[in-house]
Amino acid sequence: MMTQANQKNSIGSQIRGFYRERRAAAKTNRAIDATWKLIVLVVGLTLLGLGLFFLLFPGPGWAILILGLIVLASEYSWANRLLHPVRKFTSGLTIKLLSDEYKQRRMHIGLASSFLIVVALYAYWNEWGLTLDGLRQFGNWFLNT
Repeated sequence: MMTQANQKNSIGSQIRGFYRERRAAAKTNRAIDATWKLIVLVVGLTLLGLGLFFLLFPGPGWAILILGLIVLASEYSWANRLLHPVRKFTSGLTIKLLSDEYKQRRMHIGLASSFLIVVALYAYWNEWGLTLDGLRQFGNWFLNT
């Protein structure tokens, strides 16, 4: 658990403090304020566009969409409202993942996954050794050549 002193010195709080100082300075000048909002809008919409693109093609679509909403939420309340369900879901997920109730389940899933990976690697090594022949055969089977 982080203490009050650690929270003040964390990288996240330093970045937020730096951002808040720069934003407050930009709000004093009307032209700089408008430019700031325009830059946030362009960067945020670009990230949203990339996120939509990566939803259709391989890539981290949801992560980039959420990042775009985070950027836009720094200036626009409509983006903050869109981001609220994501924050609610992730905070609930964090509470579940860190709770003692699910600790044993996580340990069992990790142990079972590790066991299955070790068995699969042993079976591969037993059949083909330290070569890529098994992967080539799988590729040939997959591509039907």
